[in-house]
Amino acid sequence: MAYKVIDLHCDSVISLMDGKDIRKAVKDVHVDLPRLREGAVALQVFAAYVPPGTDNAFNYACERLDAIGAFAVSDKCLTPVETAAELREVLAGEKTGVMAAVENGLAIEDSLEKLEILRRRKVRILTLVHSRHMPWIASCTGREPGPMDALNSFGGQVVDAMNDLGIIPDVSHASEAAFWEVINRMKKRSKKPIIASHSCAYSLCAASRNLKDDQLKALADSGGLVGVNFYSGFLYEPFRLAYQKDNKNGNPKPDDSVNVPQSIIADHIDYMVKVAGEDCVALGSDFDGISFSPQGVTGSDFYPVLEAELRSRGYSEKRIEKIFNANFLRVLEEWD
Repeated sequence: MAYKVIDLHCDSVISLMDGKDIRKAVKDVHVDLPRLREGAVALQVFAAYVPPGTDNAFNYACERLDAIGAFAVSDKCLTPVETAAELREVLAGEKTGVMAAVENGLAIEDSLEKLEILRRRKVRILTLVHSRHMPWIASCTGREPGPMDALNSFGGQVVDAMNDLGIIPDVSHASEAAFWEVINRMKKRSKKPIIASHSCAYSLCAASRNLKDDQLKALADSGGLVGVNFYSGFLYEPFRLAYQKDNKNGNPKPDDSVNVPQSIIADHIDYMVKVAGEDCVALGSDFDGISFSPQGVTGSDFYPVLEAELRSRGYSEKRIEKIFNANFLRVLEEWD
């Protein structure tokens, strides 16, 4: 494999909290050290996911950050990564870097002081919201009735504080209106780029989690990027529709006849490059947080297959390098 990979989002902290030793091959997980090495992953972002409705959300997040930090120093092949300089080292070397993120702004418990503590704990990315509205920001899948501010005054303070602290706002899971509030506030505040760490193209698959063309273009115009998600329900419209239908019938699994080709991942990359340009696209697998992935996508060892697929489509070496690692390195450099 020619190029090392940066994966902007996985939920493999679940494996760590379950006591699985992912320094060795583990059955039924997407991310373990052998797979990371086989896939030439130079940086894996581990998200400390906080489920909506969690009590003591800050402590819950910190327990998971503890597990991520311990894993990052548990093997000579691993190393923690916080800065662009450290990221350049792992891209040039042989180790796999581990970066800490938090998924769901619920973790800060409406406290800018707790946000600051998360930054001191080396968190570089905060996914602002998850699948339920919060008082200060709306989710793209929020179920609560009644009017909802996309980003209220306190939410603006959170985004401003992230600017000052060096925590990159992640708008995956944010409502469309919240996306625009965040990106416009960033333009006025600092012009630093934001990311959607694990989302796909709405025009190819109409999941509410995916980004519309004008959102992709706005990310590109701001210097930001989107990490392509590997979940079948965000990638492939026939699967999404079948899954919705079966869920209404109480069946959590879509019709087995809906086969999702692994080439669909490259289709989303193609589309995003066409709409937003090669500087706006990255990878954000959502491994170990997704229930269904395309055929043959078993985990972090998939990246050599994706590289070959992109090369077969005529992608230049420079373009592949940008998508696989250089685009996020540039974003991180702008935040350091």
